[in-house]
Amino acid sequence: MQKSRIKPARKTSPRGQYIAMVHIAANRLGFESGSAIYRDWLQKLSGAQSCKDLTDNQLSALAGTLKQQGLLQQKTTGNAPGRPTPAQWGKMETMARKLGFVSIDGEHFIHWVKRITKLDNPRFLTSRSISSVIVGLEKMWAHEQKKPANQQGRASLN
Repeated sequence: MQKSRIKPARKTSPRGQYIAMVHIAANRLGFESGSAIYRDWLQKLSGAQSCKDLTDNQLSALAGTLKQQGLLQQKTTGNAPGRPTPAQWGKMETMARKLGFVSIDGEHFIHWVKRITKLDNPRFLTSRSISSVIVGLEKMWAHEQKKPANQQGRASLN
């Protein structure tokens, strides 16, 4: 008789879940885990440069802060034909944050989307129109990267 090789499912500890939340938020901001920018960001938020240096209570509080900032909210896009995919929403949000827009619900970003798509709000984007927004953001990013170092660093936009 052979022994079963099926491993029991591993339960993720709350600590592991909190660390995953921090990494998801950092990813949405465009930070690579372990990079200097990531460590500086984590230092400002939590007082530590690594999640492993935080207690469970500190990780829980940090996850709460990230939720309040909207970095851990799931996008509800529905399954209707023509609606943007979660990947499209994520790419648009990441690019917007890299360019200095505070959020995709902010006044400046809404105005910018309206200029590009003629839609009153990003929530009305279709899969085709969000592609236009993403291309526009990528072009802006490329333009920002070509600027001399002393002209880069846009002020945060609403």
